[in-house]
Amino acid sequence: MDTGGDNVQHQDVGGDVRRRRSRRTAARSLVTIVGLVLLPLVSVPALATTTTLPGAGTGTGAGIGTVDAPQPSRTQPPVYSNPVPAPAPGAGDASSPVPTNTPTPPSGGTPTAPTIVDPGDITTALARFAGRATPGHQVRVAEPAVPSASVCRATATPGGTWSCVGTVRSGPAQVFTVLDTTASALPNADAAPSDVIVPPTIDARRPTTGTVTGTGHPGATVTVARAGSSAALTAVVTAAGTWSARWGTGPGAPAEGSVSVSATQTASTVTGYRSDLRSAASAARTLVVDRTAPAAPRITAPAGSAAGSAQRVRIAGTAEPRTVVTAYVDSTAVCRASVAADGSWSCRAADSLRAGSHMARAVAQDEAGNTSSAATAVVFRVSRGASVAPAASSPGTTPGSGGGADGGGPHGSGTGPAHGSGSGTTHGSGIGTPGTGSSDDGTSGSALPGGGAGGSGSHGGRPDWTGPAGDWTVATGYDHAVPTIQSASSWRTLAVAAGVAAVFLLLVAGPVRVLAGALRERVPLRAARFTGRNRTRSERRHGDDAVASWVTITLGIAVAGVLTLLGTGIALEARYVRLAIGVVAGVAVLSAVVVLATRWTAGEDRHTVTYRLSPGLLLAAVLASGLTRAADLSPALVVGVLLVPVARTDVGTAAMHLGRGLAACARSATWRSVALLVLAVVGWVLHSVTPASGFAGSLVSEFASTLCVGGLGSLVVTLLPLRGTAGAALASVSRPRYAALTAVGVGLAAAVYSGTAGTHVPVGAMATGVGVVLVAAAAAWAWLRFAGAGIRS
Repeated sequence: MDTGGDNVQHQDVGGDVRRRRSRRTAARSLVTIVGLVLLPLVSVPALATTTTLPGAGTGTGAGIGTVDAPQPSRTQPPVYSNPVPAPAPGAGDASSPVPTNTPTPPSGGTPTAPTIVDPGDITTALARFAGRATPGHQVRVAEPAVPSASVCRATATPGGTWSCVGTVRSGPAQVFTVLDTTASALPNADAAPSDVIVPPTIDARRPTTGTVTGTGHPGATVTVARAGSSAALTAVVTAAGTWSARWGTGPGAPAEGSVSVSATQTASTVTGYRSDLRSAASAARTLVVDRTAPAAPRITAPAGSAAGSAQRVRIAGTAEPRTVVTAYVDSTAVCRASVAADGSWSCRAADSLRAGSHMARAVAQDEAGNTSSAATAVVFRVSRGASVAPAASSPGTTPGSGGGADGGGPHGSGTGPAHGSGSGTTHGSGIGTPGTGSSDDGTSGSALPGGGAGGSGSHGGRPDWTGPAGDWTVATGYDHAVPTIQSASSWRTLAVAAGVAAVFLLLVAGPVRVLAGALRERVPLRAARFTGRNRTRSERRHGDDAVASWVTITLGIAVAGVLTLLGTGIALEARYVRLAIGVVAGVAVLSAVVVLATRWTAGEDRHTVTYRLSPGLLLAAVLASGLTRAADLSPALVVGVLLVPVARTDVGTAAMHLGRGLAACARSATWRSVALLVLAVVGWVLHSVTPASGFAGSLVSEFASTLCVGGLGSLVVTLLPLRGTAGAALASVSRPRYAALTAVGVGLAAAVYSGTAGTHVPVGAMATGVGVVLVAAAAAWAWLRFAGAGIRS
């Protein structure tokens, strides 16, 4: 739309256009003249009364007034976000005033309120702000979250413009405000709301096994890129502002050595942003990837079979320099020490030990988090004549000091220089953190929870959970030796799994099936009489032996959980309460899935099937628990399911026969075996991807380990082709199906139990067991073949 007289086309219209332009020009000239006349009348009083501008100290005017004394200027030198150091003053500069280069506004100018330009969305840590202000005035951009803080400061140029660069923080709809600090009475100015998302940070201070950590904006999605690779990691920033992502050990994982990484983060509308906004890439950081575990440490003290005092046993040895060694007595962590440059380490147990035999072990961990295999165990004895209760310590005479709250024993725990200052407490009720410093051999160490075989310490006979014993985040050794899929992925593991599966099928399952077949009809089961059900049919009533299914299932879960915990070893500490929760939850899931698989295969006739504790599985679980405890096996041998389906006895005869057939059919056995196999695989995958740190991570890892080892243990035991087992049902119907399920299940178990960490069943012991099975099978077959025939004749 054109305005009359402003377009060249209107010049051809005629005189009316020219007349409108003449009147408008006359009006503008009149306004200009009036302004020139009134401007001095307005500005002179302002100049006479203002003392904040330079040169306004004195001033006179007719009818205006006089300033009696000159006032110092309030103009301050500008403060910049990145100040440049001024040159050092000379010797004669101390008494001379320091001249300022603060620009002054033009004489007679009126201060104007500052303005700020819309900065738009910001995706970098440094942002530039600009606007207009009174020449010579100082302005600052206030921090939106903390208005008293400044993002940046600037001084307006003679042309009335200002600009500055400052550091910003992530957040949606941030309003940046500019303030005139020279004339604080002037109004402030707000910029339009801006969404800000700055690059995340990357922590590269320590070596890593493949985990990348850093900080970012809560709720944002962080993408980590690696130089020379298109593979990227993603992670969500937690509410605490931290994030963690991990590369595995597969083909896309970085090799050991230095690797350059950078990261970006993307904020979404869920966290209040107007749209998904991605930050610029962070500065590249160099990570050192280290996946090589340190060598196993060596224990030199106490010496094997040596008798020692019960008072705070000293454990010492050698290990790789710059690692941290954790010492254990009877599977309980008792102290920790940093290895010196010469490879030596030493620490003392936090508590005294009971009289008797004890076993000392140790593991080393490097900066990246790689853990070595356990040191060769050293068995030592504590003499019965030694005093268990140590004498009360006094300042300056103890080998270390610390608050008893963390010691968990009858005295204050901690290590420190010999004869150093500090004190212990006789009842372990002190407050504070454990002392740290050099132990008796100069190695840095710190006390850890536990008290040897005596368990955690106590306060007047009560468990002490005020220190590390009450820490729910401390790891246990239950899931430590279960390897991850990444670490087990090798040709060695594949060869071991295939070899063990073949040996099991040929030298264990085959002979056991021959033995079971030979004894099936010649040696009838006497289990009913053995368990006390030896009444005659006339003395029993219909449904006498019936027990509610939920009672049997609950009992089976409880017994399996208790046997698992007894095998691994527990103490009255918070971490073992967490372990109990994880183990019971894993056993409950295993039992529930087996029950559901049985009911699904029974279809509409599921009401004819119930469950009972299997004597064979119960015996296998007891043996596995005892062997794990006696030989300190890791991963533990666990039989997670003790239930087997049976026919209900409180129904009619036809329904009871139908239930017996459904419980013993090959279809039910197949799906129960497949369910256990799937749960074991799920547990192994979950264990491999879950970082076992903190309460939640450790709980999930222990639950996943129970699914894995408990499912595999139950599967292998039930696949033995003994009478009444799933293996016997499968082998009698389809040998290829039985061989396939057995090969996969036993091979997977071999892969899990053949990891580099932990204590495994010796190969010689396994070979001896296989030999015993072969001899027993051959003897039974020979006796039934020859001696049995002679008896019958």
